[in-house]
Amino acid sequence: MGAEYLLLLMLPSYHISAHIGDFSPAYDYSVTLDARHHMHLHWSVDYTNHTVLMKIVTRTTNMAGFGIGFSNYGAIANADLAVFWTDVTGTHHFQDAWSGNDGILHLDQSQDAVLTHARSTKDLTVLHYYRKIITCDDDDYQLDNGTTHLVYFLIEDDQRTPNAGSVYGINISTTNHGFQRVQLLKPDIPGVKFPPDTWTFSILAPEVHVPANETTYWWHTTRLPQLQHKHHIIQYEGVIDRGNEDVVHHIEVFHCVGVEDNMPFYSGPGEGENKPPTLSKCRNVIGAWAMGAGPIVYPEEAGSPVGGIDSTPYVLLEIHYNNPEHIQGIVDSSGIRFYVTRQLRQYDSGIMELGLEYTDKMALPPGLPSVSLTGFCVQTCTQVGIPSGGIHIFASQLHTHLTGKKVYTRHVRDDRELPELNRDNHYSPHFQEIRRLPVPINILPGDALVTTCEYNTVSRANVTVGGLAITDEMCVNYVHYYPRGDLEVCKSSIDTSALLSFFKFMNKMELQPTSPLKTSRANYHGIDWSPLNVHLLEYLYDTSSLSVQCNKSDGQRFCGTWNGVPPTSTFGGLMHHGSICKGSHSSPLL
Repeated sequence: MGAEYLLLLMLPSYHISAHIGDFSPAYDYSVTLDARHHMHLHWSVDYTNHTVLMKIVTRTTNMAGFGIGFSNYGAIANADLAVFWTDVTGTHHFQDAWSGNDGILHLDQSQDAVLTHARSTKDLTVLHYYRKIITCDDDDYQLDNGTTHLVYFLIEDDQRTPNAGSVYGINISTTNHGFQRVQLLKPDIPGVKFPPDTWTFSILAPEVHVPANETTYWWHTTRLPQLQHKHHIIQYEGVIDRGNEDVVHHIEVFHCVGVEDNMPFYSGPGEGENKPPTLSKCRNVIGAWAMGAGPIVYPEEAGSPVGGIDSTPYVLLEIHYNNPEHIQGIVDSSGIRFYVTRQLRQYDSGIMELGLEYTDKMALPPGLPSVSLTGFCVQTCTQVGIPSGGIHIFASQLHTHLTGKKVYTRHVRDDRELPELNRDNHYSPHFQEIRRLPVPINILPGDALVTTCEYNTVSRANVTVGGLAITDEMCVNYVHYYPRGDLEVCKSSIDTSALLSFFKFMNKMELQPTSPLKTSRANYHGIDWSPLNVHLLEYLYDTSSLSVQCNKSDGQRFCGTWNGVPPTSTFGGLMHHGSICKGSHSSPLL
């Protein structure tokens, strides 16, 4: 059974055994669930007692009931449910339950949701309850520190179940419902107090008339504020024009390194033929935002350097506009707001790209519920690119386009797998937060970082290739780290010679219309993706050597041999974590 966790309330009267009255504990986080702002969830995570504490506040005028909970990807059927309901005698019940694929509700044999306090008026209902993070109940939703889809539903007065004696028989998939995405199990990180001299500046698009194309990468050069002394960026956040939230897919701000004072101005498509060649020096990322991301707050020991007499003042703003409806007349001034201070912290921080190159050498066959691609930051690159004392990664932003469903980065040292860097088992391309890690992870020279993205291509009629368009795919992990080094990009793709050999084989042995005269994209699109050919492609990716991007912040590669590179060869001696649940095959929360 797919897992969800819901709360159901039936409201003809209010007789429950939990405490009723004023009860206002402080909660750390909150989210509004519905567009009418009638349903709100507040929550805290008690890691000492392995418990999530929740408060639901709901306006209940003309409502027979409502529900809220967790799900894999926002579905409301096939769910794990906590049920609060009223029987025909007016007695209220709070019970753990589950629903099947048809949305019909059933009681769970293990009761793991606990109601503690409740308060109700004519128009407002407030409920407090908790559940363990790990319940060891196969019918319960397994919480983790990735994306959690919060599901809600509303039962109108005329939608009451005919079976008024119990909740059995309710089909919650027929109710008014929706979902929101959050990271429920946020890390317990102390807040950082900003210095009193903290101020802000923004790098914004100049009222760009967004082209009526599905995908546009808009580049805009501008200057930083005049900073005669070095400052540290200690927080940044996306600034998205109201009404353009569905159009602005992601934003990056690149510092232009090693350019002269006569940096040419450019504002236009990134693929434009007339863009100045000097823009190739603008590759040092100082800010990155993607759809769904909130602010990134730096740890108190690190900040991103900006300004000073030796620093160039030029930056390049890149915005990925997604306009699938080809709407004309959209004007946008989105960008990124930076919080800076002159009170320098112990370390300069940097941002590094892990995963797959942006290239059509990688592809996903169509019609598959699960297919994966893997990008390697190989040992030989970190050996030359990471300082001898290593770096500490403190935040991570996972990134794919529309078919991405799961992303994770593994950490390998001396052919032994260490705890993962980051994982999101319920990833959504519409919710790409920059997430602080519970503790910074030390990466040493010679370590490998292996990023895997899993996709669902069931809705695709033909192959999906890697690339910049929203209908292409990516697999990237943007990591924030300190102390800052020269390594900016550590990514891979299949070696070109291996891919050409594959296309030659497909033409000769499988009679596919592939040719060395065609582009990789054209060759992939020409293949009939039968189960055999899908298997051959997977074998190719699993066994072939790599082409590696091991790039500095100025876009130049480190010295070395970066074609024909073997992938991280083995995960022998893996560090596995045993489950705390007897007989369970699942891993506990990291």
